[in-house]
Amino acid sequence: MKRGMKRLFVAIALIMILSIAGVFAENIGLSENTEKIVKNVAEKKGIGEEKIKSIEEVDFNKLPEQIDVENIDETYLSVYEVNYGEDKPIFVLTVSDKVKEIKEESKVSMLLNFGYSGTMSGSGFLETATGVETDLEKGYVMMRDGSITAISTNLEVFEEASGSLEITVYVNGERVGFGNLVDMGSSGVKRDYAVQSFDVVNFEAGDIISVALMSSDGSSESASSWGDVTTLVEITTED
Repeated sequence: MKRGMKRLFVAIALIMILSIAGVFAENIGLSENTEKIVKNVAEKKGIGEEKIKSIEEVDFNKLPEQIDVENIDETYLSVYEVNYGEDKPIFVLTVSDKVKEIKEESKVSMLLNFGYSGTMSGSGFLETATGVETDLEKGYVMMRDGSITAISTNLEVFEEASGSLEITVYVNGERVGFGNLVDMGSSGVKRDYAVQSFDVVNFEAGDIISVALMSSDGSSESASSWGDVTTLVEITTED
């Protein structure tokens, strides 16, 4: 990884040299819409979007003579040819989408195990994998900054009732608004899962994550009963 990033810095330096040489280039960074980025760069050079007829990625093995990138690692670069009706097209050099893939690969996900064996009703906190009941102050302590990216729950409803059962994640004793919802209208084994993008439901190193179940009316007792709960909370960090 360090060697790859070193090559990236060299590539950026060479881009600056190419810019001086006459082929305009810019270290744009990552984007989900490459076409939009290239058009924005062209606009900075006085070429409006209405003039652009086509944008095509250039094969590094078939680069025009005016672009000399012999010493650039193509893993980290993309070259786009912008045709705008003139005899000489312009070329935009950007950091490759490969960099984004590398960044995604650097993320690490792990599962926090919560559960409850037996029968319960009303509201209550789940236990950790070691059998310790969590609460507003007890749970898994985070070792790095990161995000909660998924949660799944499997449980059995022993006695049906109206309403639903909410399985909610807490961070430092506060509900984060992310969890599962199970219908209590019929008995039997139930399941639910939810996923969330990285960097939406965040936590910091030292924060405590716990999980609680609550009936839809929020009461401590319920006409329904359930149990044998298995809940997985996926956390994702960048280290």
